[in-house]
Amino acid sequence: MALLSGRRLVRGLAFAGVAATGYAFGVTSDRAVAQPQPQPAGLPGTPTLPSGPGAQPLPKSVAPLPQAEPDRRVVAYIHGNIPITRGELGDFLIARGGHEKLELLVNKRIIELEAERRKITLTTVEMKAALEEDVRGLGISKDDFVKHILPKYGKSLYEWTEDVIRPRLLLTKMCQSRVQVSDEDIQKTFENRFGERRAAKIITWNENDFRTAQKQWDEARKSDNDFDRIARMQADPTLAAAGGQVRPIGKHSETENDAVHKELHKLQPGELSAIFKVPSGFMCIKYVAPVPPEANVKLDEKMKEALRKEMFTQRLEREIPKCFKELKDAAQPQVYLKGPPSAAEFREGVSNIINQAGGVPTLPAAPTPPAPKP
Repeated sequence: MALLSGRRLVRGLAFAGVAATGYAFGVTSDRAVAQPQPQPAGLPGTPTLPSGPGAQPLPKSVAPLPQAEPDRRVVAYIHGNIPITRGELGDFLIARGGHEKLELLVNKRIIELEAERRKITLTTVEMKAALEEDVRGLGISKDDFVKHILPKYGKSLYEWTEDVIRPRLLLTKMCQSRVQVSDEDIQKTFENRFGERRAAKIITWNENDFRTAQKQWDEARKSDNDFDRIARMQADPTLAAAGGQVRPIGKHSETENDAVHKELHKLQPGELSAIFKVPSGFMCIKYVAPVPPEANVKLDEKMKEALRKEMFTQRLEREIPKCFKELKDAAQPQVYLKGPPSAAEFREGVSNIINQAGGVPTLPAAPTPPAPKP
């Protein structure tokens, strides 16, 4: 349960976080700038929504909506009669980092608008239960969750509830009809969990570490001790601490990418695979020894129900990002408020400027000073 709850935390933060915004050219200002742009087409006050994932974008030939007037609602007074408006407060906050929340707002609105279209709602009871499940899954109290976990993500309890739990639950309701678990799926999972398996160890490398991977793989294949030494050096701290040891692997692939499963089942006990590509980078796998089946475990109705629930949750977690991507592609968000560039974006902008200017000019060599007279 703790593992699944941890996955929910990460999944929720995928929508609560702010992704880096692409820059078309050059280096932006270090101050957030709102650029007025045409609004989506439609009648004033009644924007037309697409009908869901895969829907066609709104026609671009329709006249754009006029820009909204600044919000002049008063949030404070100074000197008794000088107002501070919500519009001024908004500009003040945006200039000091508010742009970081824009993608979160865009994502939330995409999800909420689709939920409205499908008449999907949430109750206070559902929200509270989801929060309690997050806390319970971590094995801590609610106070500890607020004091120690939320600060790591830079969120208050209100933000966690509204920016993480709410979109997560709405997406769950939208996507759950897309997930199916058959009796055959349950049988294969049971065999993978309790049938004959293969004990294995792995070493992983990042995408840009192929040369290091080649060198370390050449060392790791020399002996068991050399493999274990390299395995304890790998970048993944969990795998390094375990010396590359992973849970025994069954005969059926359980992931969309079955490269690990295929490579392992080519090997004899004690053999090490070649380096192969995986989504996160590169990997090699060593077949340690066969693991016999657990004879005392039976696939009864209770076991079937437990496996069905677990598999449904795992598949739903994989389906939600796909569902959200479809919604976002259909919404075609256009973000005009830009914040300061990241270090990588700054370097890319400078590189673009240099390339468009014809590259870095070659400076004339400095004159050689005359040799000293004897």
